[in-house]
Amino acid sequence: MLLLLVVASHVSAQELTISNNLVYDATLTPNIRLDIGLSPHWTMGLTTGFRHWPRGNLTQKKWRHLMLAPEVRYWADTLQTRHFFGINAMYSHFNAGYTDMVIYKGVKDERRQGDLVGVGVFYGYSWHLGRRWTLEALAGVAIGYAWYDRFVINKQEDDWDPIGDGKSVFALPQLGLNIVYHIPLKSKEKRRYGITAIENTNHFNQ
Repeated sequence: MLLLLVVASHVSAQELTISNNLVYDATLTPNIRLDIGLSPHWTMGLTTGFRHWPRGNLTQKKWRHLMLAPEVRYWADTLQTRHFFGINAMYSHFNAGYTDMVIYKGVKDERRQGDLVGVGVFYGYSWHLGRRWTLEALAGVAIGYAWYDRFVINKQEDDWDPIGDGKSVFALPQLGLNIVYHIPLKSKEKRRYGITAIENTNHFNQ
């Protein structure tokens, strides 16, 4: 997030948006996305999500993860309006086990802790809700590669027994329903012009 703000301070960023993915919220994962406009048709953003429960080392059912996903979008009309296309990368550190996950069956009878990287593409559409609010819907697919350590729970000793490691390549669906808040930004040139105009006015008044 800080990196995007640094980028915005060095380019003529047109707009900053902050959004929340309601689909991601449905998985009990708090998340936020920060996006900056780079030109009349291009934006760059970063999504973060962090699900830190259930806690407890010996809790059998787990689905904990941290996710970071930078992306670039192309807006067919103009920024934050109607059709957009995007490409994104993603990184996730996960700790999941004994959970019946529809998209990933491997953790139904064991726990896996490791990392995942991927790259994806998506299409979306944006609707204006008000002066500074929009609603986005998007869908896409990503290809992911994961490497992890495998464990099974030992209930007699209240501990986890390692059973090796593993690697997986799989496809991940991308779905989003984002509620977006827009924060307009002024370019450096406008800020300098505004300061100069104020200084000239003060000089005239003196």
